[in-house]
Amino acid sequence: MLNIKDLIEVFGAENIKGDTSKLVINSVEHDTRRLRPDSLYVAIKGDNLDGHDFVEDAQAKGASACIVSRHIVNVDIPQVIVHDTVQAYGKLASYWRSRIKYPLIAVTGSNGKTTTKDMLFSVLSFKHKTVRTDGNFNNLIGAPYTLLSFPLDAEYGIVEMGMNSHGEIEKLSQMTRPNLGLITNIGRAHIGLLGSIEGIFKAKMELFDQVIKDKGSLCVNMSDPMISKWFTSKRPDVQSFTYSIDGADAELKVRPLGFNAGSEHFEASLNGKKTIKGSIPVMGIHNVHNAASAIAIGVMMGMDLKDCIEGVKDFKGSKLRSSIVEKNGVIYFVDCYNANPDSMKAAILSTAEYKTTGNKIAVIGDMLELESMSDELHKEIGSFVASKGFDSVFVYGNYSQRYADGFLSSGGKTANLHVYSFGDMASMKKDLRSIVKEGDLVVVKGSRGMKLEEIFQD
Repeated sequence: MLNIKDLIEVFGAENIKGDTSKLVINSVEHDTRRLRPDSLYVAIKGDNLDGHDFVEDAQAKGASACIVSRHIVNVDIPQVIVHDTVQAYGKLASYWRSRIKYPLIAVTGSNGKTTTKDMLFSVLSFKHKTVRTDGNFNNLIGAPYTLLSFPLDAEYGIVEMGMNSHGEIEKLSQMTRPNLGLITNIGRAHIGLLGSIEGIFKAKMELFDQVIKDKGSLCVNMSDPMISKWFTSKRPDVQSFTYSIDGADAELKVRPLGFNAGSEHFEASLNGKKTIKGSIPVMGIHNVHNAASAIAIGVMMGMDLKDCIEGVKDFKGSKLRSSIVEKNGVIYFVDCYNANPDSMKAAILSTAEYKTTGNKIAVIGDMLELESMSDELHKEIGSFVASKGFDSVFVYGNYSQRYADGFLSSGGKTANLHVYSFGDMASMKKDLRSIVKEGDLVVVKGSRGMKLEEIFQD
């Protein structure tokens, strides 16, 4: 994969200490738990742990060299000594990116980026050798890890980009230099950190800005008001392809047909021609949005619409995202990897519209990273849940009372509401199990820190 010449080109010979005569690098890793023999280990100092404390462990597990910000004694492997190891990780990834000759597709957005990435992988893999971001390694540490794991002989690469501050997507875009960019939507994820929906829009648009600068291609969601307005007014001078699911004017139009037999069904037409029907094995109209994004990019890459629809049908989602779990005759709609006001509403609405013979129960946990807007937005969601007619509502976390305030102020019944503080998972699990029965539908939605998946685990 890499050799001493590569390291010298990126970091300079003067910054490489130790015997490199037999250096072999087959992978790059920043976590010793995943480290394989002949890996280049990148020592990163985090909030709780310092990777420099694990260099000896890395050597014991077969690391062939390391990148560090200070010399480490008692290790024999070569050391690349830099000022900032995270920046060095990105610099090495940029170098590797320059050797990748196949198209890279970047996906960001407030909601659905991981699911869209996985759906796009399913579409492109139907005909082509495709690689993608593993899990949600989508930040300034995860993206270098992703790029450096990509082989040189694939046909397409998919990179997911996350952010929680201005400038982060700009840095990721400069590192990955995507040939095609997609912004799934603009929503209120991280609004407490970015201050306003306009601030979120500006941060997400850093991807399009870089793609336009590099004369790449854009996949444009005409069903998103802010993206559609921008595109209609700017008409950037690069190749663009438009799609929609709400009837808005676009080259690819996708229309939801409803949930049935474990799948969301839809129909799609390209440039007003023959309509083709398809399905995805997950619940929720928001997932039809995600599928439309993936299909649109497949078409942009030259695939037939029919093949794109066949490809997305075999989509396999990431754990805890839009999963449908059946246990003892109870159906759990599990989407608790992340949560923000818009994704919370989407999950609640999908469940409310689902036809079931039993009761509908909502289990919702805190939405994190909303900062000063947390009280207001948790009350908003509580109010929204009250309007959807759930038979029972379980709220959990530090903002459970704010959920309850919104629920009760909008007509929700006290008898239907169950309130639990963070850390009281055992009580909530016990109470939920005492009322669920065969035929019931339970939506489980909250931020990752709430660990709500424990609600249906033994």
